[in-house]
Amino acid sequence: MIWYAKIPEITRSVFKKDAHPDLRAVLNELFKRQDFIKPFLSHEEINTINGFKALKKQIEWISGRYLIKQMIQNIFFSNTCLDQINLSYRKEGAPFLTTHPDLPVSLSHSNDYTAAACCKDKGQTIGLDIEKIAKAPDCFFMKTAFTQNEILNLKKDAAQIFRNWTIKEAYLKYIKKGFNESLQKVEVINNEIFHNKNKINVNVFSTFIDTDYVLSLVSD
Repeated sequence: MIWYAKIPEITRSVFKKDAHPDLRAVLNELFKRQDFIKPFLSHEEINTINGFKALKKQIEWISGRYLIKQMIQNIFFSNTCLDQINLSYRKEGAPFLTTHPDLPVSLSHSNDYTAAACCKDKGQTIGLDIEKIAKAPDCFFMKTAFTQNEILNLKKDAAQIFRNWTIKEAYLKYIKKGFNESLQKVEVINNEIFHNKNKINVNVFSTFIDTDYVLSLVSD
């Protein structure tokens, strides 16, 4: 299951009016549990947020946590309070539920959107990515993000380029390595994924949101 939402809408729904942060600000703020309409963050999570140096990072983190906790509560733990649903990170950055580490989850955010995915099948593995579609990237980005083979198979179309990028990043999350794996070892060609030149048997789902965002999910 995939949920996505606009970050400004989440902040309006979780912050009290007198504590609503100025989203145009750059520097971080110090948040307290009483700044939120209802508690959904633990004391440890509040401390984590207050350790970030930029407000943008804080807001993205808060919004992603709120969305995925709502999803998990709705699907799995209807009688559990949101602030009792906690996530941690594996050594290479993949998130997991601390109380149920075998439940597959994935998170992503880009500009105004945050997205979350989870799966009821404990044997599944998933990876999710969302990106805002900008103008076609320059040659430096293309050569960094894609192999020569990928570039030859890509149309000079920003939407397709960003779609392939989200598939590649979703796959890196799927293998729980993120950018610890070389981008040049993973290829996305004609909606198929190759890792170290070997075709990977996975499902790829992509969709466009509001015409200028693309979201992709890679799963078993």
